Amino acid sequence: MYEEKFLKEVLDNCTGTSYPAISSGDLGNIPIFLPCLSEQQKIADFLSAIDEKIEVSEKKLEKLIEWKKGLLQQMFV
Repeated sequence: MYEEKFLKEVLDNCTGTSYPAISSGDLGNIPIFLPCLSEQQKIADFLSAIDEKIEVSEKKLEKLIEWKKGLLQQMFV
């Protein structure tokens, strides 16, 4: 919804036909809607939790790779 409004504003302020462009001043005058601070915090907390899960999964993967290497070495000894 907000993306559509923003895109419409940008396109309305573009000049040129074969290579449309917008000046930095015109772009700077287009309002950008942001979530309230509490919603931003919720988003940040959610992304941090995902980052932590990714880190844990990467560590598990590293251990599994080492285990696999050990098993392969035992097979060929």
